[in-house]
Amino acid sequence: MTIVLVHGAWSGGWSWRDAARHLRHKGYEIYAPTLTGLSERAHVRPQNVNLTSHVEDVAGLLRYEDLNDVLLVGHSYGGMVITGAADRERERLAGMVYVDAFLPESGQALWDIVTPDSKAVQQKMADEFDGGLSVPRPPHAPPPKAIARNWPPAFSPQPVGTTAEPYVSVRGASTMDADRWPPRHYALCTAYKGSIFHSLAATVQGQPGWSYSEFDAQHDVVRTHPALVAERIAGIAERLGIRKPYAMTP
Repeated sequence: MTIVLVHGAWSGGWSWRDAARHLRHKGYEIYAPTLTGLSERAHVRPQNVNLTSHVEDVAGLLRYEDLNDVLLVGHSYGGMVITGAADRERERLAGMVYVDAFLPESGQALWDIVTPDSKAVQQKMADEFDGGLSVPRPPHAPPPKAIARNWPPAFSPQPVGTTAEPYVSVRGASTMDADRWPPRHYALCTAYKGSIFHSLAATVQGQPGWSYSEFDAQHDVVRTHPALVAERIAGIAERLGIRKPYAMTP
């Protein structure tokens, strides 16, 4: 009945704003939380934030809102978070969607998955920014004017603990053990050439419990193509038999 949308690094719940609007219009109940230490929650000091903080943000949302039959969606770094949250609250989930997202095995941190060069660059950026506590967002080309409103004036620095701390399964479940997870879907952004997500997507294609699709788009697809992303998520929800709690009139 419910779809929970988890944003990527340096971002916040705002990154799902337009996609969430499309999904609500289709009749789904939507939650798009901002993770601790980012965006409007950036007042929390980075030294007090790690991956466990973010996993508990989402797992706690599922518990305290008493959500069930949930489709849990993560973009980019959000894949680390939804993996940990699903591991803790498996019985509340009907399915999971990884949108160009990280997929860790137990014991892996994000910095274990990216290339050594990428890790070194981010560590250097963090050292120069605030003594190694948080990683500023790398420079990006400005977005096209038509979608510029989906970017705030500045993204939030990402606490280092969220990239350095490993995900550890509380159930001892391997990522590839289909029987221990809900049905999962991986959506790859094919225009993001050379990204780590291509190899992650390749590991799940054809595996039991997984389905797969592609976006002809860059990595920021949730902001650049929100309607397309919403349609994909809704289609997956329908295939999983997730019921709409209500239907909005046009």
